[in-house]
Amino acid sequence: MKNTVINFEDIHFIRDRRKILKGIDWRILKGERWALIGLNGSGKSTLLGMIPAYTYPSSGRVEVFGYVFGMTNWKRIRRRLGYVSTTMKELLPSMHSKSARDIIRSGVENTIGFYNELSPEQIDRAEDLLNQFSLNHVAEKRYFGLSEGEQRRVLLARAFMNKPDLMVLDEPCAGLDLTGREELLSNLNRYCICDEKPLIYVTHNLEEIIPGITHVAIMADGKLIAKGKKREVLTEENLKKVYGIDLELEWKYERPWIRIPINEQK
Repeated sequence: MKNTVINFEDIHFIRDRRKILKGIDWRILKGERWALIGLNGSGKSTLLGMIPAYTYPSSGRVEVFGYVFGMTNWKRIRRRLGYVSTTMKELLPSMHSKSARDIIRSGVENTIGFYNELSPEQIDRAEDLLNQFSLNHVAEKRYFGLSEGEQRRVLLARAFMNKPDLMVLDEPCAGLDLTGREELLSNLNRYCICDEKPLIYVTHNLEEIIPGITHVAIMADGKLIAKGKKREVLTEENLKKVYGIDLELEWKYERPWIRIPINEQK
């Protein structure tokens, strides 16, 4: 299909004889922006790591932008991605000695520590991103000296640097305080509305599912148990199955909010 951005077909992943992913089928089309939710250990990060080829399926077919993994040079795929994940600390250890500004600039080629000479427009874009993510005051500081929230904002700004055709954000608000989180979500919602480019957003907090997100997939025990338009998937029944607790779901400001009753013991 010409409109297909990502297609996972019968994806399995086994590590140390343990089945992490079990027959994942998931197609993402142009114009769709997805949230992926599920408990820790359900396989979310493992699955998304297959998009930039940081992880590889034990079996199944991964197709991104019409290219099939194993049949093309995946560097051309990575250049078109904006990717942020907690696993990047392990994949990119050399970033700690680089400045915030240099890490953001490196997003042009999706590399850390090396990039070709930037054009004046690219330099200006990096400065704009420093401003948008409130990082001007730490622009020359080394990454290892930044707070966790500042480090996360640097990686997010880097992901926007190359104006990606697909944004993959794995728990991007981790480490951010309430103000930082809402600033990020506001920027991200503008990105969704203005650019209309595909997005995958992983979160444990349902209130982070902003109005610009159109679809939701729910993962449990290595399987996608529900997927589709967000209002159809985000139901109290589905959420109770995933989290195993009594809860109430409320939609406010076009965002879902969870309320959990506390049983007081006398």
